[in-house]
Amino acid sequence: MSSIRPLERADLPAIAGLYADFMGWDPAATSEALVAYYARTMLDHPHADVEIPTLVYDDPHDGVVGVLGSNVRRFVHRDRAIRVACDGPLIVHPDHRPRGVGALLLRAYLEGPQDLMADDRAIDQAYEMTRRLRGETHGVASIGWSHVIAPVTFATAAVARRVGGERRSAALVARAGALAPRRRPKQPEGVAEPLENDALIDLIERLRRPFSLRPSYDEAFLNWLFAEMASANVDGQLVRRLVRADDGRPLGSYVMYVAPQGIAEVIQLAAAEPDVPLVLDHLIHDASTGGAVEVRGRFEHHLLSALRRRRCRLVPIDWALLHSRDPELLAAVHGGRALLTRLDGEWWLRPRPHVGVANN
Repeated sequence: MSSIRPLERADLPAIAGLYADFMGWDPAATSEALVAYYARTMLDHPHADVEIPTLVYDDPHDGVVGVLGSNVRRFVHRDRAIRVACDGPLIVHPDHRPRGVGALLLRAYLEGPQDLMADDRAIDQAYEMTRRLRGETHGVASIGWSHVIAPVTFATAAVARRVGGERRSAALVARAGALAPRRRPKQPEGVAEPLENDALIDLIERLRRPFSLRPSYDEAFLNWLFAEMASANVDGQLVRRLVRADDGRPLGSYVMYVAPQGIAEVIQLAAAEPDVPLVLDHLIHDASTGGAVEVRGRFEHHLLSALRRRRCRLVPIDWALLHSRDPELLAAVHGGRALLTRLDGEWWLRPRPHVGVANN
């Protein structure tokens, strides 16, 4: 009998304990919040799929000692509905890592019925395991980019991190910001407005020509998604905007986290390539207005030209990995015909130690 099986609700306390131990948190103080979080994100979310479940490794003596999360997303390739499985987190109790439990969980997951597996937060060990199991590197998306908004504050923050001490670093950054006021980017043409769910659904449909592989959102899923993102353990405030041309025509959208005196992390920029420069200008202006000193994201094919013109620098990020038995899907991703972003991945799925239940 295999030790690998689908996650059951009764396993949630054990999963919470594994994650708390991995993070160095007090399991007794965090268990209730983590159990609620994993119930919402692994079992109860609108697109949970019983055919592509979260997997656990149930040891006959020690119980649940490993877990590989499953975050199923609905996509469309041309007019065909497909399932994209975003795996993670992969956590194994230290005593059982030498037995290859992580690799066994990953192999079992990749044998599932999903059309495409996409991992956007893989560490080196997961990269090696996935490649051995005939996975592929999503090369472009494994490279990060950075655009500095406030150079003096940015440089001070870099020095402060090396000096050490969170309180001292914050004081140095705040002082630098006061002594060297930023020059805000020029207000771009067009207008940015709050991004409503129906507007994002309509925009993605408008982008069917440049992106043959694209998300298939619905109202229930987006309500769940943005509620969870707002309470995720990511620095900054969640910001989502729709950008329109002066004539009212929707050009694109962006979703990001903006941390004052910190980093604005781009989660998704959805636009056809000709419209990316203006949407990106609005994103950078918005991040500057929110007090960020730097904008970061990951490279994606439709962003390359606009990022190059802004002389963005390269920054290291986690591996982005792919696995599929369908060569057409892999060709769509590698060929830049896929709108596959962090919004649909695991990157932002980070629980807080005492987070309450998100409101859907």
